[in-house]
Amino acid sequence: MAPVRTTIVVTGTVLVVLYAQLMYVVTQILTPLSTVPGRTLGQIAVAAEAAGEPVFTPLAVALPLVGVALAAAVLVAAIMFPVFRTEWVALAYLALLVCGLPAYVGVAFGVGMSLGDLGDVLPIGGSDSEVGLVLVSTSFVACFLVLGVGAGILVHRAGRGVGKLAAFRPAR
Repeated sequence: MAPVRTTIVVTGTVLVVLYAQLMYVVTQILTPLSTVPGRTLGQIAVAAEAAGEPVFTPLAVALPLVGVALAAAVLVAAIMFPVFRTEWVALAYLALLVCGLPAYVGVAFGVGMSLGDLGDVLPIGGSDSEVGLVLVSTSFVACFLVLGVGAGILVHRAGRGVGKLAAFRPAR
């Protein structure tokens, strides 16, 4: 595998895995702890279960794992099938990072609403965890990179097409 392709595959996989881990940490650890200061995760879980609020759900574990599984699939495809161009491999990783934002917002919204509904049971102070902005920023940067890489692919293809058209001369 070419050094550039190896760099893209390793960097893309690491970024998606880190994104997934940070998504889990923010939604399942930092947000509950910052929303209900002075309580442990165990106390928050007991209060949430007693109130019937789904703060700690399997979906918060499943969505990051889906992202990791998709990154692993891109990794295997990039290694096993060299027919996939390096640009498309990069686009796949960037698309995973872009798609992480809706997954994060969905999980974070559910957790936030459930924690907000615990206001009758626990003293709610509001979430002050700014770590989620790292996920949002990463997804936005990836979105712009998708546009740039996509435009580069289109320009490259158009350049090859123009050369073929310029060489073509109709019969007279």
